[in-house]
Amino acid sequence: MPISYQVGTIDDYLSRICEQIQLTETQFLTAVKRYRIVGEWLTETETHLDRLGPEIFPQGSMLQRTTIRPMRLGQDVVPFDIDTVCRCTIDPYVRTSQSLYGSVQSRLIANADFAERNREAQDKLGTSGKCIRLAYTSDDFYLDVVPTCKDPSDSEGVRLLMCEPKRWHDYKKPIETWRRTDPFRFAAWLQARCEIRGVLSEKRIAASVAPVPPQEDVDVKAPLRLITQLLKRQRDIDFIADTCRPTSILLTTLAGRHYRGEESIAEGLETVLNGILSQIAMAGSRRIVVLNPADEIAPHDGGVEDLAAPLDDAAYGKFCAMIGKMQRMLAEAKAARGVPSLYPILAESFGDKVVKRAFNASEDSVKMASKTGVLGAAGATGLHILPEPKAVSGIQPVPSHNFHGSADGV
Repeated sequence: MPISYQVGTIDDYLSRICEQIQLTETQFLTAVKRYRIVGEWLTETETHLDRLGPEIFPQGSMLQRTTIRPMRLGQDVVPFDIDTVCRCTIDPYVRTSQSLYGSVQSRLIANADFAERNREAQDKLGTSGKCIRLAYTSDDFYLDVVPTCKDPSDSEGVRLLMCEPKRWHDYKKPIETWRRTDPFRFAAWLQARCEIRGVLSEKRIAASVAPVPPQEDVDVKAPLRLITQLLKRQRDIDFIADTCRPTSILLTTLAGRHYRGEESIAEGLETVLNGILSQIAMAGSRRIVVLNPADEIAPHDGGVEDLAAPLDDAAYGKFCAMIGKMQRMLAEAKAARGVPSLYPILAESFGDKVVKRAFNASEDSVKMASKTGVLGAAGATGLHILPEPKAVSGIQPVPSHNFHGSADGV
């Protein structure tokens, strides 16, 4: 446990906002349960898929521990999902990705519940051909099953090949129907970026495959993951009704590239936002290029993916404006004095309900600390929560106090 925890600061409030936007324990456990049920169905023995040796792994935000809660604004919904890799043992030089997609899909829809959820997802979102989506609409949740196989060109056996439906009806060789993806090296890169203090070492990163990682409490989560969650929350608000929007992997990569190991969430977020804006300014009219770090770690003959390329002109302009708005928000928040001036600044970026709950949680923690005798004060740094009811490093316990009023009135 740290020597003390300072309350009422911009870092305190940003941390508590992160608590309010990450999945609840119920949402997380429900998602993991559904992931496990789907995985067990796909890997059941003595089925037509069993002979392909399917293995199931999480990828994306769940693997990276940057998932955030679903959000509703009026009739618009931003759901959350688990990207579920179904890795099968096939030869992509012999078998097309369309063939594997069909095998995985037919196994899924042999389950009546999954078949109905797949039909619902198709009715709402259509079919991408890259994944088979199951809709859990009442929970604003989707589970995406991504059929893949190992990339034979990767000597370490980590990189995957996934379906490329654009080539299903225009290819000369089966291998042309696949595209590369490297979620495990990306997760390993992000983990390395979370742990550094300074410039990233150029050493080769070894990836590992794991089940869905346990959900971390905000107070032990790496600042870079929290910064990524704040960026994603702002994205969800600004692009809630848009079909073209910055992907999570784009935001995560930008945060990881510009983060410099700050322990303070506010300082780290400021560094990231300044870095992105500098990158935008340097690109000028050419737009930024954001290379997929997994492709740089393990180069291949397909080149390096530009994660910003899918943004159309309107979405790119809106993304640049979003980063600028967040930079201004943070500057105003750091300059604000007192809850009445700070509250509306944060609420505009992260939502009134979320910020209200965060401020209430901060006030409640002060009340509880006062009641239990672990509320401390220092002239230069204000209120702290102490590990025990005695002075620590010049921070003196304060007498118990009966608080009145609520952040609800803010």
